[in-house]
Amino acid sequence: MADCVVADADATVKMTEDALAYLPDEKLDGDMAPLQLGELDLTTDEFILDEVDIHIQANLEDDLVKEALRTGVDLRHYSKQVETELQRIEQASIKDYIKESQNIALLHNQITACDSILERMEGMLSGFQSDLSSISSEIQTLQQQSVSMNVRLKNRQAVRSHLSQLVDELVVPAAMISTVLDSPVTDQEFLEQLHELNNKINFTKELSFRETLACNDIQDIVDRLKIKAVSKIREFILQKIYSFRKPMTNYQIPQNTLLKYRFFYQFLLANERTVAKEIRDEYVDTMSKIYYSYFKSYSGRLLKVQYEEVADKDDLMGVEDTAKKDILN
Repeated sequence: MADCVVADADATVKMTEDALAYLPDEKLDGDMAPLQLGELDLTTDEFILDEVDIHIQANLEDDLVKEALRTGVDLRHYSKQVETELQRIEQASIKDYIKESQNIALLHNQITACDSILERMEGMLSGFQSDLSSISSEIQTLQQQSVSMNVRLKNRQAVRSHLSQLVDELVVPAAMISTVLDSPVTDQEFLEQLHELNNKINFTKELSFRETLACNDIQDIVDRLKIKAVSKIREFILQKIYSFRKPMTNYQIPQNTLLKYRFFYQFLLANERTVAKEIRDEYVDTMSKIYYSYFKSYSGRLLKVQYEEVADKDDLMGVEDTAKKDILN
């Protein structure tokens, strides 16, 4: 058949056209491939033989056509076989489809169920997204509230520190009252409570200048404690001063005692100046008398020592007879 194609080119073109009419557009089972003839117009009067030769040569170079020409296969018969095989395969595929119809229906139901499940999941995710947005807004609100509460807490702590100090200064403890009223002034506890009482007196004075109403609650108690402390301190100091006047008394011992309790006079000077002035005058008067008596005694004894061995008129010549004179005159 190859010899006929070579001998008669027209017969070859006819066979190629018939093969193109019966061959499928795609390869079947990997054995056949489409022939690339290009656009052929056999009805036109302007048919160019050179282009036809090019297309024929291109189709002849195809492997499937070469194999068909080499084995001498009739392309018309081969195309009918291919068409028959396609019909058989189509019928077999239809039978397979009918055989698997139940599985296909089950698969369809499963796909429908999956679709509904995915739709519900989409709804759940949409709700979850909206919940997340609301939670985010709530978190921002809580954060703002937290910052506001933190500021209020700091302000309250600052106010609390001032108020606690104010309350501590305003409260008069029972220990102070009992110590000032009952304890002797020589106790160390009385001295400590006297310091606290002095601080409270100064604090109430400061609050009274500011016209604070809270100081009125403790003003009466503080005044009574001050009067009691002043009276006890006055009596104690006057007793010590009066002890200086006893004969043959070493006044330095009570002076050292008074020096130990020098805060008593500071308390009187800060709170009761009249009493402080009274004690000061009494101390000055007592010590002046003591110093006067000691100085007078000292000067008398000094004069006595001076005139006991002085030469008189009988011992010296030309000595003026003068009376003994007081060295103070």
